[in-house]
Amino acid sequence: MKNKFLMSLMALVCAFMVSCSDDEGDIKFLSDDNGNVYTIMCPSAESWQHFIVSSTVDWTVETDDSWIHLAKKSYLAKETTGMFKVSLFSGYTSRTGSIRVKAGDKTIVITVIQMGSPVVSFYQKNYQFTNKRTSFIAKINTNASLEANIEYVQRNGSEETIITSVEDWLSYNLQESGEEYKQQLVLTAQANTNEQPRYARVIVKDIQSETTDTIRVEQLETDVFRVVDSVDPSAASYVLPSYEAGTVNFYIDQNVNYTETIADECSSWITKNTTKFAREELSYNVAESEEFDTREGTITLTYGDEEIVLTIQQPGHPMFTFYSTTRSREITEVTGIDCDGVVGESQRKVKYWTNFADFSITSNNSDWIPQESLQKGMDGSTTAICFQVEKNCGEKRNGSIKVTCQGDESYNKTLNIAQNQFEPRADISRTTRMMFLGYDEEYSPLYILDDETSKPNFEYESIDWSSSDEEVATVDADGKITAVAATASGKTVTIKATITLKPGYRVATLEKTCALTVADAFLYDTDDKTKTKVEAVELVVDDPELSEAILTVNAVNFTSQAVAWKSNNPDVAVATVEGSNCTIGAVNAGETTVDAIITTGDTELPSITLSCKVKVTTPPND
Repeated sequence: MKNKFLMSLMALVCAFMVSCSDDEGDIKFLSDDNGNVYTIMCPSAESWQHFIVSSTVDWTVETDDSWIHLAKKSYLAKETTGMFKVSLFSGYTSRTGSIRVKAGDKTIVITVIQMGSPVVSFYQKNYQFTNKRTSFIAKINTNASLEANIEYVQRNGSEETIITSVEDWLSYNLQESGEEYKQQLVLTAQANTNEQPRYARVIVKDIQSETTDTIRVEQLETDVFRVVDSVDPSAASYVLPSYEAGTVNFYIDQNVNYTETIADECSSWITKNTTKFAREELSYNVAESEEFDTREGTITLTYGDEEIVLTIQQPGHPMFTFYSTTRSREITEVTGIDCDGVVGESQRKVKYWTNFADFSITSNNSDWIPQESLQKGMDGSTTAICFQVEKNCGEKRNGSIKVTCQGDESYNKTLNIAQNQFEPRADISRTTRMMFLGYDEEYSPLYILDDETSKPNFEYESIDWSSSDEEVATVDADGKITAVAATASGKTVTIKATITLKPGYRVATLEKTCALTVADAFLYDTDDKTKTKVEAVELVVDDPELSEAILTVNAVNFTSQAVAWKSNNPDVAVATVEGSNCTIGAVNAGETTVDAIITTGDTELPSITLSCKVKVTTPPND
């Protein structure tokens, strides 16, 4: 508010009038309420100011202040406006000077007040330092009284988010520097033991004017020394594709100084290309190999007691060899490879190891090893010959693929391929199944596994479903099973699927079976040794012989895992459980049901619920 008030005054030009009462230049102010002194307020910037004079004689002006520059020192009586300029003022509060106006033997004084401007500015705005405990000084250009504050932040690119709960790791001490318009902020950071950098900003503020400036601080993470790769974070080895000269790059994540040593036995063919010690690539030139066997070289990076060993492998020269897909054995023309009886359009791969720049591949049995399916592909970091075989619906057959090496026919290869005799494969969705009487609608039908993840290796015309005993269970054309309630309880039958293959296959039909067990469960009175099914009970309130009934579960052809009982209206009858038995006790006249929830242990029908109707009456009047 003070500054705004003073700036308002700056807009005012304090004009004064001087009158000469006689030829001697007698001066007096026309405005008596200002006395003998006038004041002009000036801003801190360099600016011109003026004042008004009324005099009948010539008049002069003078000043002793070096920052007040007079436009001229003498004026004629007819001139009424005096001009002066003030220099830029970098002080904080204000400064005061004066101008003396003389007419004859009379003098009037103009007081000039130039306002100050608060300055708060760091000489350096950003600091980065190591993960060690560190102290440093941030110098401040200021003419003000300051206070400081630390804010801890997270960074996402150029965005910063304040962390409200963090352990203090940065401290400060605000000091005078001994130089005019300078202070210094002594900052101390504790050691960083985390694998992430941390950030803070320090704000200094003029106590009076709220003028501020900020520095940003970054402390690097703890010592990091490891090899990384965009695909494999632990990659420390490289296999060259051929014997030819090449360049190998490794990527190091580190913030320490380490030493680099190329092993003596490979220093003749591995040389350093460029090495940068700041989380960038290490590049090595590898000379062309004149050896037949694969050779391996190592580069050791050392930091203190830690070591990283980088490995480079280079194939020999020249060579063309087939390997199994696991590279566990070499494939020769004698051994060849075996294909399944029905591969169809599935792609097969055979790895090869070669230094040849080019070669061609030709099918010798294009009727079932299509020429158009042959191609050179990739299998991991190893090249591979890819091919397909047509479906084999009959006996075992043999074929081959010829590899012609361009420029040196002595390395031509023949890859023998044998396709085995067709053997039909298919599965049924369930080979054993339990069905609970009265709950068969819960089950999905049986089917042949021919979804996208488990297809039979053949095409079929039809599937005929049948039951070994239709008095126990029947099965429809879609594989849906229905148990015959009157005769099925506790019985086991076989459900069979007869699959008719399409013409052209060596096998005409295929049979798959499912053993079906029919299970049943019902409630019976514990006193009933014949285990007669109980679906309803009648109880009489306050009749000792008729006020309760004890029921239990009879599980036929399966073992119940657990039984949970509940009364659906405890105001009529309560259910008291002891083991798998339930005592139903009469409470008040009315009707309700008591449920027994049975855990079956079957995956398709984990539980079934049996209900018993309960009717409660009151004893007749005597």
